[in-house]
Amino acid sequence: MKPVGLAFIYTALTLALVVAFTVLICIRAIKKKTKSSDGKVTTITTTPISLLEVKVTLPIKVIFGGIKVAEKFDPPEIAQIPKTRLGEGTLGTLFKVVLQCGSIITIRKIREGLIMNASGLELWINFFGGMKDDWLLPILFSFWYGGEAFILYEYLILGSLEELLHGSEGVQFTPLNWEIRKKIALYAAQAVALIHSRVTKNGEPLICGVIKASNILIRVDFSACLSSYETPYLVPPEMIIKRNPGRVAPELKYHYQKTFTQKSDVYSFGILLLELITGQRPSTTNLSAYLREKKIKGTLDNLCDTKMGSEVNESMVEMIEIAWSCLSCKPRDRPSMDDVVHMIQVS
Repeated sequence: MKPVGLAFIYTALTLALVVAFTVLICIRAIKKKTKSSDGKVTTITTTPISLLEVKVTLPIKVIFGGIKVAEKFDPPEIAQIPKTRLGEGTLGTLFKVVLQCGSIITIRKIREGLIMNASGLELWINFFGGMKDDWLLPILFSFWYGGEAFILYEYLILGSLEELLHGSEGVQFTPLNWEIRKKIALYAAQAVALIHSRVTKNGEPLICGVIKASNILIRVDFSACLSSYETPYLVPPEMIIKRNPGRVAPELKYHYQKTFTQKSDVYSFGILLLELITGQRPSTTNLSAYLREKKIKGTLDNLCDTKMGSEVNESMVEMIEIAWSCLSCKPRDRPSMDDVVHMIQVS
């Protein structure tokens, strides 16, 4: 099914172009000839005092948020206002937007190729928009503007865990100590466990798809929340797997299994724990193989991120063991996320 009546949108765009072109033809500069004292004639071009202003608005449809929220977040303004690009995610491009009222929000423009079923997209955005919890970054508002879909989120000034772990020094770089990393790990685990405790309208348990540092957003008190939890229900699994080779479970990577499960989420979370511990990017280092090699050698030397100091304390060792249990090759041997939360709490 084509989203929001593409034929109608094309007609509206064509009409808008015709109107704009007509206005440009009709508005002509006023030329006036004046004669100076020496007899020379000079032509002066002046702009009319009042010009006809035409503002074209594309068709708008609220997906999630209601009329009152639509009045607060003006869709045409949000769609057309200058934006600062924050990054490119699986679901689409993420922007920072400063509204005319001074408020700052984050807006995602859904990747064009993903909008194959408009009603399905609307259903899932409404479903996840209704999930409210401190461990989840809430969906504030969502709408169609023409043939494009947008989702609005709260803007968190510290950004993502990925930026804090791997950002350039002096820009978004913060050398996180172990206590903060452990705190973030607990918040992230609680967020994933919360998702796993919910079911779809058909009674199927929810999954996260891939848990990664760029989807863990950090508040000013270094508490954390999970974002992009709607992604696996809007994006084909093969696209997510292809874009995240270092974070997906082996049964997905090697095609033993074609769909995400809560156990594959646990594996992905284990990779996140190792990223927190080592400071290494899963996209450049096979963290599971790296830890396996260390355990075979019987040493954890040089495993932990040197930005935390050279000492490896007992809490770090316990967290490494939690990650190792999450990375079991057999899905049935991995703990549940509730068990992971408990293990982190007592570590």
